[in-house]
Amino acid sequence: MSNTFNANFAATAIGSLPHVDIECATDLMFETLREIPCWVQLPKYDRREDMCIQYTEGLPCIKIDAEKKTVSIDDTYDTAAGLEKFYEAYLKNDPDLFQISRACSVGFYAMLKRLDQSLPASLRAVKGHVVGPVTLAGSLKLDSGILALYSDEFFDVIVKLLSMKAYWQFTKLARYKLPVLMFVDEPYLTSFGSSFMNISREKVIGALNELYEGIQSHGGLTGSHCCGNTDWAMLMESKVDIVSFDAYEFMDKYLMYWREIIAFMKRGGYLAWGIVPTSAKIADVSLEDLVKRLEEGIQFLVNKGLPKTLIKERSMVTPSCGAGTLTIEEAEKVMRLTREISVVMKEKM
Repeated sequence: MSNTFNANFAATAIGSLPHVDIECATDLMFETLREIPCWVQLPKYDRREDMCIQYTEGLPCIKIDAEKKTVSIDDTYDTAAGLEKFYEAYLKNDPDLFQISRACSVGFYAMLKRLDQSLPASLRAVKGHVVGPVTLAGSLKLDSGILALYSDEFFDVIVKLLSMKAYWQFTKLARYKLPVLMFVDEPYLTSFGSSFMNISREKVIGALNELYEGIQSHGGLTGSHCCGNTDWAMLMESKVDIVSFDAYEFMDKYLMYWREIIAFMKRGGYLAWGIVPTSAKIADVSLEDLVKRLEEGIQFLVNKGLPKTLIKERSMVTPSCGAGTLTIEEAEKVMRLTREISVVMKEKM
């Protein structure tokens, strides 16, 4: 892991907003995330901005039914030609063959345009994101009846597709000569270990590591976000650099892994504290309440022996999840509070 980036409670976000005005959404990100901006996903602007559709361009045998709003993989006929074409492209190791089109990610192109026009002096890093392979494979059903998660053939394709999507983003963001954070978002990991997900720990770690290693080999930092509870030890045993968790709803669940957290941070890991709720609870929270809750979590780790200086160097502040399902007013409060908490924590620590 790289330990050259001093996070110092900088604010960033998971990605989604409820806006349909691209410029307004991009303005909000740059206004509130002054150190680590990320590009916005706008699922209400276009169905193709949904995280489980956004990255499927180039996936062989993909079938999108716009009328029914469903996505699946058609494996009812000979898939060999499609798979062969995919692997031929993949083996060229050319990220431009796996770009995410403007039709699927208007926010990404809006961010690049803004950075090309002016690079704010306050910027310390930039953040991109892809859906995780477990989440995407767990949401795509093959027409033959099984989920792609349980098809060795298509799961491998999905892992490699997302690796190249992340690599493509990295090449575009790296030109600004700032550290690049690339998150692999895995909400589906909340089902790991349950009857809803019959997949081994080794398979999860192997798939994630393939994405992480691809970015790390080019000098980027990797992160993974899970908005519920999961086997956090599994994630911290992977090669990920940043663990992003819902510190508002699941602080106690995550801190139960304090031994693993300490080991993770001491070997170079970072924590992204998702302390600002992205649910209806946002209406009732205050800056003071959230800062207090965050400080209690930090003090718990300090009491377990983790140096406060290390926590400061390796901590970021984020919303607990994407804000795409909220109202615009609620999302703006989420983003404003995320920035304000970052400012307060810098002063306090």
